[in-house]
Parts: sequence; C-alpha cells; structure tokens
Amino acid sequence: MITIAIDDKACVGCALCADICPTKVFVFDEVKSQPVVVKPKECFGCLSCSEICPATAIHHDGVTLSAAFHHDPYAMALASKLLTNGKPIANVPADREIREHAMSDLGVRLLSIASVFKQTLGSGLPAVGSIAGRTLANQLPRYRVPKTMGEALALAKEQFGPAWCMEPSMPSGEQLLFEIKDCFVRELCKKEGIELGGELCVLFCNYLTGYLGSTSKTRLRLTKADRGAERCVYDVKIYQ
Repeated sequence: MITIAIDDKACVGCALCADICPTKVFVFDEVKSQPVVVKPKECFGCLSCSEICPATAIHHDGVTLSAAFHHDPYAMALASKLLTNGKPIANVPADREIREHAMSDLGVRLLSIASVFKQTLGSGLPAVGSIAGRTLANQLPRYRVPKTMGEALALAKEQFGPAWCMEPSMPSGEQLLFEIKDCFVRELCKKEGIELGGELCVLFCNYLTGYLGSTSKTRLRLTKADRGAERCVYDVKIYQ
C-alpha cells in the first residue's frame, strides 16, 4: 500500500497538490492552510502531487521509482559508442515511403493508447504524461547533463525534434513559453480529422513539462495552452 507523508513545516499552503490529484486524495484545510490526506487508498502512485509541490513537502512510500541510468558510467560509455561527430546516430528510415508508413502506424498506436488512458484515468491523464516524461529523462542516456534551465531547454529542443519543432523562451524567471511549430500530433490530428486539444495533446504537453522538469530539477506546471492549425503555444509556470 502507498503511504503519503506531508512535511507540515515545509508546506507553503499553495493547495496545488489538492488541485492536481486525479483521485482527490487530498482535501485542503482552509483553517490550517495545509492539505490533508483523506483518501490514502485512492492513491495509485502517479506522483503528480509531489511533482508539482514547490516546497518538495510530499513524500511517498511504496512507490517504485525508476533509476537514473544516464548517470551510470557503464551506460554512458556504452551510449558514447553510438555517437557520430559528437551526436547520436539518428534512427530514421531513409526511404520516404517506409518513413511515412512507419509514422502512420505510430500515429494509430498513439491515438489508441491515448484513448484507453482517457477512458480509464479521466482527469488523471495529465499525470500519466508527466510521469512518462520524467521516466524518459531518468532513463535516456545523455552525453551531457544540463546544469541550467537554458541547457535543459536546448537539450529538449534537440531531442524532441523533428517530431516536435519547438522554440522555447523565458519571459521571466517564473515563466516558460513553448512555441510548437512543426508538430507530429497536429499533423496526425489533421489527417484523422481529430480536433486539437484532445487526449493526445494533453499527454504530449504534460510529457514535455515532466521531461523538462526532471532535466532542469525544477517544478513546472502547464497553465495555458493555445492551439492552432499552424502553431501551438504552451505557457508554463516555474516553481523554484
């Protein structure tokens, strides 16, 4: 069974955990200005509450966490053998027809997975995307570990392309903006006649924030998403 501990001294009373929890494990006590765990058995270990907590005041026992394999010297040495002039070898089919067929097949699979998640998890869908992004960040061998937010943004831009060509910016120390131009999800939605903003979009934008939050060692929360036929813009708040 998963147990949840809240550090009362560290908690800043922001109520973000109560807002984001998909199964309503928490109730925010307005008098004490702190969250209270009222449905511990409903926790399924998505970790969205601890991910969003700006004070790192929430801890879980009974949840198996993935190891950060990219920090392992053996994994790094093995991954370095795949480098060509300092960059990984691209795993993209050279034949255009084969590439388009592969992308179409991948798109159908992604839509099916997203639909299943939506039906089974409902409001927990963003948490699935976030934890998937964190898992990628922890397990993907990296040839350089980012030390600043700027380096983390540059790495995300490189690793998410060309499926998602993004232009990140930081208007302030508390805000990130992602302008997504070429987008595999947008092309797939257009091809299949699916309205933008559905479960696949929700999974992707939270996947991105989960990945970036882990690589930059910050707490991120998507606050606004403007989606269009030519570009999408995601507004993300940074919690230090």
